[in-house]
Amino acid sequence: MKKQISILLLTLFVLTACEKQLLRKDELLQKRDAVESATPNLLLSSIIQQSAFAYQYEGGVGNRTLSATVQYMQGNRSSDDNIYKSFTKPNSDLYGITGPIKLVQASITSVHTLGLKSYEGVFLIFKSLLWSTATDLYGDIYYTEGLRGQDGILFPKFDEQKDIYPALIQNLKDATLLLTTGTDALDKTYDILYAGDKTKWIKFANSLRLRLLMRAGKNYPGAAAEITAVAALPLMNTNADNASIAYLTGDRTYNWPMSYDGYSDNFMIYRPSKTLVDSLKALNDDRLKVWVAPIEKPWTNVPSQNGVSVNTTDPNGFTYSSTWEYIDRSKSGIKAASSFIVDSLTLYAGYTAGMYENVLAANGSWDFPTTIFNYKISKFSKLLNEKSNPLLKACMLQSDEVQFLLAEAAVKGYIPAATAEAYYKSGVTLATSRWGVTIPGTYFNNNIAKFPATGTDNQKLAKIALQKWLGHFLMGVEAYADHRRTRLPAIELNGELINGLHAFPLRFRYPETEMANNSTNYQNAIGKLDKGDTEYSKMWLIQ
Repeated sequence: MKKQISILLLTLFVLTACEKQLLRKDELLQKRDAVESATPNLLLSSIIQQSAFAYQYEGGVGNRTLSATVQYMQGNRSSDDNIYKSFTKPNSDLYGITGPIKLVQASITSVHTLGLKSYEGVFLIFKSLLWSTATDLYGDIYYTEGLRGQDGILFPKFDEQKDIYPALIQNLKDATLLLTTGTDALDKTYDILYAGDKTKWIKFANSLRLRLLMRAGKNYPGAAAEITAVAALPLMNTNADNASIAYLTGDRTYNWPMSYDGYSDNFMIYRPSKTLVDSLKALNDDRLKVWVAPIEKPWTNVPSQNGVSVNTTDPNGFTYSSTWEYIDRSKSGIKAASSFIVDSLTLYAGYTAGMYENVLAANGSWDFPTTIFNYKISKFSKLLNEKSNPLLKACMLQSDEVQFLLAEAAVKGYIPAATAEAYYKSGVTLATSRWGVTIPGTYFNNNIAKFPATGTDNQKLAKIALQKWLGHFLMGVEAYADHRRTRLPAIELNGELINGLHAFPLRFRYPETEMANNSTNYQNAIGKLDKGDTEYSKMWLIQ
């Protein structure tokens, strides 16, 4: 408890400092923040926690834009996220990670002065993780001069993404070297990620480097050779290697961000997407029952089932009650809704992608007091409403993602092609087991799951992408960046998006504070974008 209180206090100090920092005219008045008096072990635990929580929050369990964009979820009626409208205005998500970045940068300076190589190596990993998130969402960003108000830099220039990525990858190379050569031991108690195990930190650094290389491979000079070299290094390959930490009960600061007391209005506003539910059904994948709750009033076309209740217990012991409703077209309300019914005789149904205003179109949802009560579409499971649970983690990088990256690298010829299927199956096994699910021996006999060993490269990549997308569930930052790069799985014309009126967004627009407080550098940055400061401009990564 004492350690948690210390972390919370440091968090509050840093967030207060960063709040002021958004107003750059105040930056000259700032001296040093809480880093000045914090010990390296306290900095270590704070950086791990802040980085993990910020990354997971932005990805979907707190800020839901990205998870809706990649169709893990959709909002009940008139949700801007369903048709990408959230991307049409300036987005301040950047500032959700500037606090941790500022703490990381100050901490690197502090431990470098003290000659603590191991700590410096760890902090460099987080520098690359957090700055890669910023540049992946916006494009060019003030990597070199940003967040340096205390140095008198009030109007930071924007570095080009093509220059930022090599610096991030070099950070990770440096991190590995520092961790390997550093004689200082990481504090086991305050290392809340790996308990002082430097071999796991090295795996994290190498694995993150692989992620960035694969993402930038299209335009990164020498990417193929470097991917081949990194694939031979120690990488994450078990769930014990995962870069994720648990949420805690008690103070709301430490809770899973989707949690509320009971099935609250906020929790029910966002529902599992039909894309997610149907994909899990097609795979006969038990993650469906872990993530998705049974429908409260499922449809049936069997008259004798009308009003019959079904009680369900999911794999985690949570119970639900469902009551069948007959599609009785003699009732005017049901008749009007009947043409929209797409899921009947099933306890699980998702919200159609891209649906914005027509509530009836949500699987014929006709009987509801307000739009958040949608009795014909599944909610997320009670597990995902918990404040903490061993299955709920703040995730930054997982072993299953690494295995899928290696499978992709094999298909693309960076490493032996014969290894692709083994990496693919390893990724699926790791991804499902993270959620307490053991896949049956027949899982890969299903044509949806079976790896097409003799198929085309595109067929192989599509299989990998589907399972990787499932593995990234509620890790929206990574799922979004990955889909934008590969355009797999093919989700962009699903449901109401089929008419193609809503093109997939490629970036966030810069925050309004950049226009107001850093106008010259902002104008220089948007002048390099092919379509200006819009969601359709192509950043260097995807050109």
